[in-house]
Amino acid sequence: MKFVLMFCLLVLQATASNKLKNENLIQNMPKDFKVAYHKYDKNRHFRLLEFIPKAETLKMWSEMITITIYHRNINVSAANYVQKITQMWEKGCQGTVVKALPSGVENGYNFAQVKLYCPQSKVTQKPEWMYLKAIKGHDSFYGIQKAFTHEPNEKEIKETMHYLSTTKVCDTRLNSCGDLPIK
Repeated sequence: MKFVLMFCLLVLQATASNKLKNENLIQNMPKDFKVAYHKYDKNRHFRLLEFIPKAETLKMWSEMITITIYHRNINVSAANYVQKITQMWEKGCQGTVVKALPSGVENGYNFAQVKLYCPQSKVTQKPEWMYLKAIKGHDSFYGIQKAFTHEPNEKEIKETMHYLSTTKVCDTRLNSCGDLPIK
């Protein structure tokens, strides 16, 4: 946990001072969320971060933001990644509903998005709604998820779509970070 807090502080310091280096995932984490889980697999060069509302636990959460970063990239397009995650949901949850969301290119990076619904998650034993954005970087691959264990209302959907639309990748070597809002 100490490493996670230090990691988050270093990221915040770098972004606050606008001294980014190389490829970066830029996102505005909701202020009422906390780091609930962090794992870095150095053999696979894979990072997983889970954020939940401050008053909740990993066993009982209503909303979760999950960030996955494959630091050595993976040989798959953003669209194929979304397709693989969709197939995993369909295999693991009978009655999965899939809705494609806008995909394309942002800031020079291909991205794909999907909304998934599972009537009863095997993990939470509740219905689950998940919005996924996958971004194919040059150095890394990024997955950004926002999940709910309740049906999100119109305001929550709007906030989620705004969060996903403002979460982007940039690269200082390509001068693609200049116009992004770094907070």
